[in-house]
Amino acid sequence: MQKDAELQATFQFFNRASAIWDAMYADCKLARKSIEFEQYIMMDDYAGHRFLQLFADKARQGVKVRLMFDGVGSRGLLVNKLLDDIQLAGGEVYFYNSLLSRRAFMPSRWLPRSHVKTLLIDGEVAHTGSACLWEIMEHWHEMHCRFTGPAVACVAAHFSSVWQARDKNEKIRDAQPDITADCAYAVSHPALRINPIYRELLHQIGSAKKSVRLVTPYFLPPRRLHRALIRAARRGVNVEILASAKTDVPLADHVSHSYFPGLLRRKVRIFLYPDQVLHAKYAIIDEDWATIGSTNMDYLSLLHNREANLIIRVPHVLRELRQLSDSYMRDSVQVDLQYCRDIPFTERLVGYLGRFMKGVL
Repeated sequence: MQKDAELQATFQFFNRASAIWDAMYADCKLARKSIEFEQYIMMDDYAGHRFLQLFADKARQGVKVRLMFDGVGSRGLLVNKLLDDIQLAGGEVYFYNSLLSRRAFMPSRWLPRSHVKTLLIDGEVAHTGSACLWEIMEHWHEMHCRFTGPAVACVAAHFSSVWQARDKNEKIRDAQPDITADCAYAVSHPALRINPIYRELLHQIGSAKKSVRLVTPYFLPPRRLHRALIRAARRGVNVEILASAKTDVPLADHVSHSYFPGLLRRKVRIFLYPDQVLHAKYAIIDEDWATIGSTNMDYLSLLHNREANLIIRVPHVLRELRQLSDSYMRDSVQVDLQYCRDIPFTERLVGYLGRFMKGVL
């Protein structure tokens, strides 16, 4: 029966923010029982307003609407009439680790953030990936998956954990998935001793035989990831890192570039995507394992924040993801040591000094 369910599962990838928003909106419009949504950045602008209006309409129609926003990323919604309308109609709204009151003056309370971007409709259709809802991101390049099948039950279990914890005023403790399944939805959060997404990523890199490809806007690797990539390259594995040439965080760009010379000398291949911001976050290893979701290859995502990723082992789905990834690689610029030498001295200096702040970038 499990194999039959896996065969009936569907996966659809999107790589532009505007297309992702349209697909999510279309599914929300069809909701009959429930809409559950966790999002890092949502604004009441061109991108977000129509969703907020739809959520309010659906709540008034009797659809169970539950929304969880990050208290910093979505701080623009803290006072919002449409959210009031949603709650008056019976919907629930929760801001994760809001920095209102004295918390704003306590740096130790600024982390963790909820960096998750996951939507669940009627307990049957799920979306997860890298896309926020903010109009300045409309033309950004993302990686997002709409999926059905057994993994959706994992999404439902995680949302259930969120709302049970909130009702009891407890820390969120998500159920841990079976990451050996053909498709699993995994959530990391501070209550866990070990991030399951990071742990499995390190395991897969450590056992890679042919290829490792990491795609991330910001490459600020923790020490274990940095070492794992170098060791894989020494074994003869084709290790590729694809990052954005320029992002919305210039300091993070400079720090990312500071890692390039050492990695290049150890046979790691590095590519920069020059067109718009590449905000996608995924890894493909040996063409038989992949993870895609909200997790950047940096300290915040891998060691601190609440994140959510799909872990995929389905061959035809991996081929489709690989093909999309290859199209980005073809349009990217390969970095060499001369490229690193040509970076202005001041930018290189900022990059190396910025490593002292890598835990919060």
